[in-house]
Amino acid sequence: MASLGPWVGVPPDLLRFIRGVCTAWRSALPAAAPLLLTVSGPDAPRHRQIQPGQLVSASFLMAGRSFHLSELPTGGEFVGSSNGWIAVDPIWPGIFLLNPTSGEGFDLFPLRNDDDEPVLKVVFAPNPRPTTTPPWRSAARAGSPTRDMRWTVMDVAMAEQRDKLADLVYDAGGGKVYCVTAHGDVHVFHVPGCRRRRPRVAPLHANRAGGLFAPPYDTASKLTGAKSIFLSGGSLHQAWRNTTIAFSSMTPGGGRFSMAKDEIVVLKYDPERRPCWDALADLGGRSVFVGKNNPVVLRPEDASGVRPNCVYWIDERSRFQPMVFDMATRTSTPHPFDAEAPGPARRPLCWFFLNDKISH
Repeated sequence: MASLGPWVGVPPDLLRFIRGVCTAWRSALPAAAPLLLTVSGPDAPRHRQIQPGQLVSASFLMAGRSFHLSELPTGGEFVGSSNGWIAVDPIWPGIFLLNPTSGEGFDLFPLRNDDDEPVLKVVFAPNPRPTTTPPWRSAARAGSPTRDMRWTVMDVAMAEQRDKLADLVYDAGGGKVYCVTAHGDVHVFHVPGCRRRRPRVAPLHANRAGGLFAPPYDTASKLTGAKSIFLSGGSLHQAWRNTTIAFSSMTPGGGRFSMAKDEIVVLKYDPERRPCWDALADLGGRSVFVGKNNPVVLRPEDASGVRPNCVYWIDERSRFQPMVFDMATRTSTPHPFDAEAPGPARRPLCWFFLNDKISH
């Protein structure tokens, strides 16, 4: 029998479908295929909450097909997805990890802190099994496991009052986690290569002279309610989304800056510039998938059906509707997958990839 090679762990019904599609699609799967992870069953009463026994499915966006993966042995808050794994916070005893393509799952050691802040998002190493020493991070706090299998929890010093962590991305190649705040500030969590060394967190902008954002983005940084951070082409990027009604503000020189509801601004970090974050007109032909998943950047040639210069996001305020923001038209529209109408019986959770490291 021939070896499955990179197809190991892919569900049999998905494998059968892959064999039946064209060569271009097969070459894009499984690593680069953007999937939409969903759970079946009645809507949970709480935000992002899922119930034990719910069936996890993956919708293949390029073909409008869905594939059943496995059942969730535990319930709780859905807090992350990375490299084919998903994370659920059952409140106690700790984070539960599940590989829905294989059904493998296990509990991490307890993650609690004195004020019992909720875990908002978790990112982790490509192989998070207990035999490895992966970095784990939470957007509520920054933390990592120590030799005695306990968490090291560190507070992040905010430059501005009432600011808070909003999103994070794990850079496996650099051994770092980048966290962005609600105001667009960035902190770097350095992952030690040796267990004996203590992890450390530091602000990315040690020298704030000249400001972080030029007008009008210095104002927009406080008005955009959703922040995402991702790596593309070796550089840090932020995506700011206006989650409320359209707004307009004056700019220096008498101009006016406006953002419609669900409009997104993408900024790129350049440490040699002042201000060091500059808004982009496009993503150089790439597109990014953001949300509770560790963000993944794709080019149209990486996976058929991916549109260039788009931000794919999940509208958590509207039944987790999958959305696409086109940087050319400056508009967000429902993803064509929404035509399948998941409804109460099938609720989207996040974008899902078997391998996060594709183009960066």
